[in-house]
Amino acid sequence: MKDVKPIIAENLAALRKNRGLTQAQLAEMLDYSDKAVSRWEHGDTLPDMNVLCELCDFYEVSLDYLVRRQDDPTRESCTTKKDLGNRIAMCSLMVSIVWLIATFVFVYSNIFANANYWRAFIWAVPITFLIVMRGARTFGTRVASLIASSGFVWTFIAAVYIQFLKYNLWLIFIIGVPAQITLVLWYNMKSRRRKYGDSAES
Repeated sequence: MKDVKPIIAENLAALRKNRGLTQAQLAEMLDYSDKAVSRWEHGDTLPDMNVLCELCDFYEVSLDYLVRRQDDPTRESCTTKKDLGNRIAMCSLMVSIVWLIATFVFVYSNIFANANYWRAFIWAVPITFLIVMRGARTFGTRVASLIASSGFVWTFIAAVYIQFLKYNLWLIFIIGVPAQITLVLWYNMKSRRRKYGDSAES
């Protein structure tokens, strides 16, 4: 039975280089240590199945791709870069649609409903952050994901406050403090758990 460890290591290194990433950059994006990435790419250790699936999602390849030698490594380079570009374009398209809907609601309310529903733009902000949160998981870093999540929490609270402005719900902002602390602790816990897991592998 052939040893697939060097094949996986070779493919992981090629995929990373095709993305134009250093080991440190990839480690930050995936919340692992650069030493772990280096061990994977040198064939010293193999990522567990969960990590392999995460890497497949990140590179937009199948598990079958990782365990087979590639005759043309540049072919996957074009595919993965195209897929990444498609994801960024899709995220941008979704954000544009959100703001288009907000603009439509604003214009319609002014022309036909004899109202001025400017709050549509307020609600478009947290929805935008929600979309960016999903995108940051693919082409962003842990810091970018945390910023997007924090932006969603605070803009959502602000939108609720503005929507019900007449009730003077300023105390609602206090909810954002424990929510923000929870987000920071959550992302920090995920990072530490993965790094400790990496240490256990060695």
